[in-house]
Order: sequence, then C-alpha cells, then structure tokens
Amino acid sequence: MNLKKIAAALSMAGATVFSGGALADPSITNVDGTFTPFGGFDWASASGAWTSGFSGVVGSTFALNYVGWAVSVTDLLGQEIEQFSNLDATANGVKKNANAYEYTVVATFNEKIIGCVSASQCTFQVTGGTFDIYYDVAANAVANTAAWANFGDGTKILSGVFFGGTTTTFTTTAGGQANLNGLVTYTNNAFINPNLVSTNVTSTLQLGSAVTNFASPTSLDGNAIGAGQIVFQADANQTFSARVPEPASLALVGLALGGLGFVARRRK
Repeated sequence: MNLKKIAAALSMAGATVFSGGALADPSITNVDGTFTPFGGFDWASASGAWTSGFSGVVGSTFALNYVGWAVSVTDLLGQEIEQFSNLDATANGVKKNANAYEYTVVATFNEKIIGCVSASQCTFQVTGGTFDIYYDVAANAVANTAAWANFGDGTKILSGVFFGGTTTTFTTTAGGQANLNGLVTYTNNAFINPNLVSTNVTSTLQLGSAVTNFASPTSLDGNAIGAGQIVFQADANQTFSARVPEPASLALVGLALGGLGFVARRRK
C-alpha cells in the first residue's frame, strides 16, 4: 500500500472514530441502573414560579424564580424512559418506597419589560438565567402545602446558564409561554455521561386560579414569597445534548494521526 492509500485509510478511520464519538448518546445513572439514551426531564405541570422585584414599569427588570420536580425522565425523542420505576413523581415530602429518588430543579430567569399594550398584556425579554438540577435519594421535596421545601438539596448533577434574547408575551388572565436555549456548565459524571453541552427548555406560565389543584407557594425553604409578587403555575420540559467526542475516540484519532506521521517519516 503506498503512502497516499495509507493516508486515506488512516484519515477515514480517524473521521469514523471522531464522528462516532461526537454522536455518542448520553447516559444517566440512578438506583434503577444506567440507561441510554438520556434526553431530559419532564418537569411537573404543578411546579411553581414567582417574580422578584416586579414593578410593571416598561424598561424595568425583575427575576422569575422557578422550582420543580420531574414526573419522568425522557430519551432523545422526548419519550418517557419507563424503566425508572423508583422515580418519585409526587412532591409530598414522603418517599414512595425505600428505594425512591427524585430529580428537582431550581432556576432563575432575568427578565426585562420591553413594552405593554395594556395593563394586563406586556412583552418581556429574557436577558439570561441559571439553573441547577439535583438527584435526591431522600425524595423529600414538598409542594403540596404553601410552604414548599427541599428542592435545592440532594446531589447536584447539572448546572448551566440560559441565553438572553428570547421574548414572550404575558397576560394577567391567560399567562404566557417561552422557549429558551442555554449552555450546560457542569455535569456530574457520577450520574451523567458524557458531559452535556447545551439545553433547551419550553415552559408555560399560568396564574394559579387558572389551574385546578395547584398549591400556590407562599414560602420556599423558609424564605417568604413577598406580598405583591406574582405566583404562577409552571409546566416545563427540558432537553439536553452532548456533542463532544469521548476520550477513547480522541485517543484513537490521535493514534491514527500518529500512525500517519510515522508512515510519512518511514517514506522519507
């Protein structure tokens, strides 16, 4: 085989390995085992969100706080991974069985009021935000009372930021919705592999009176939700993607390129 053919063969091998690594499906591990592919979480439709520093004045900024718990873990197609039989999908502060665990999320969205057409309909722009996701074998999050608690405990498995630029329209009667993209800044490899890179979340917001059986929180972990803050019912889905090659794949690519260099030297 001449040098040109060897170079082509090694290049193809390296490209194949790199491509395979880049498309590696993420996995998630919990007491039920390790499952692939992992795609994201379906957060409970009765999760809560509330404003901080909201004035209703065009040009002003405020924070939208969000806490929720997972009712299912999903694959890359958004379908529920049914093998998670010990996932506790009820935030009542009590484990459903001895092996139960839960996933919870705590997020903050920074928003700016960019215009209002009436006292009840305004347009908001997301200027950024952060999120943290926890895996908790205590399964003790409680949201069936006014005093919500234990959403930020357990082991942190994912963290990240949301990008700004998204706008959404909100009314005081119908609520609103948003679709946000973001960046994963931390992946706990004891539970999720490989490192995740990007995230997308879609969410609807509704006033509590618009949704039956929604327990509107008045405090979170002992911190009161102040008078005048708007409290919403929030229903969100969050997905993730990993688009980096696995270390083993990078090593094989390095071997391929190293072999190419060795053949070139021998040729000379």
